[in-house]
Amino acid sequence: MSSPPPHLIYTCWASADEWRLGFVILGANVRSIPAPPPPSDPIIGVDGFWGAHEWTVYPQLYRRQFPYLAWIPLHPRSRSVPSDVLTRPVQKAMWRAHPLKSDCHLVNPELFEELTSNWKSIKVALGDPFNAVSSQPSFSSIERPMKAYTRAFEALSRLEKDFRAWRDFVEVFQNLQQSLLELCAFLDWWKDVCAGNSFRSPIRAPTHGVIFRDEQLYADHVRWSVASFLLIPKPTFALDPAKEVPLSPHELCSAQPMSFQPLIHSLHHWYYPPLVDDVVVDLETAAHGYLECLDTFRPTNELKRTLEKTENRKNDQGKLMLTFL
Repeated sequence: MSSPPPHLIYTCWASADEWRLGFVILGANVRSIPAPPPPSDPIIGVDGFWGAHEWTVYPQLYRRQFPYLAWIPLHPRSRSVPSDVLTRPVQKAMWRAHPLKSDCHLVNPELFEELTSNWKSIKVALGDPFNAVSSQPSFSSIERPMKAYTRAFEALSRLEKDFRAWRDFVEVFQNLQQSLLELCAFLDWWKDVCAGNSFRSPIRAPTHGVIFRDEQLYADHVRWSVASFLLIPKPTFALDPAKEVPLSPHELCSAQPMSFQPLIHSLHHWYYPPLVDDVVVDLETAAHGYLECLDTFRPTNELKRTLEKTENRKNDQGKLMLTFL
């Protein structure tokens, strides 16, 4: 058998029948290759992540509207490497008892200050890339992460208030992490794209990566030193048997749910893992706001009143504007 084409660089490979019968999957800038996610609905685990379906941890199929998601950094596996505030699991030390309300808690002030500092620096850095992507025809297919921007602002604002339920705190904190990670990935992607031919492969932390079906896109991302996977029919060329690995199960996040999926929502719908027809194809797109989820929004009475007040305030402001026209 012949050797692989020179553009198909890989550090490992695996039989991919679990992904698609008769296929293999190549991996570059990685040591392992993930199995497909289980067909079950996503959960919120005790560590705050979405179990086997955590879209900021496990690579998803490539979407040309969101190329930057491959740059999402991963939580370091080694305990000797300090974790970043955006990738660490949620812990009870992250909140403290409210000094005046016995049934409420507040976010740890040092943690909130760190998150606020991250948000401010990211917000400033996004200005020029956002303008460039929206104004240059060559980037017309790219969807700027505006939903992540809006959600990060709202989650940070909500985090500053008090919480009665630990689960609400976890969901707000995790959504803030997800949104900021998406924005950071966008900035890293933009920096590498702008480098053009002068790009030099950096020593970067492990990334979330992406799964391709297109060989050229795969080769381009391998060059950018992000985790890259290529799903192809079993090739006629020979693959190095020393680089073959088994598919890795989705065990990086806790599979123990925090509680059963609620029928009543105490937060905005987008704080919760979405239900979709196909978790392999649709989950990531729905999770960051660009595909409608299938589950019905059932707000608590308290949240319903809050939403009604917000809507009434908007209507009043609209009527006030009309009186001045």
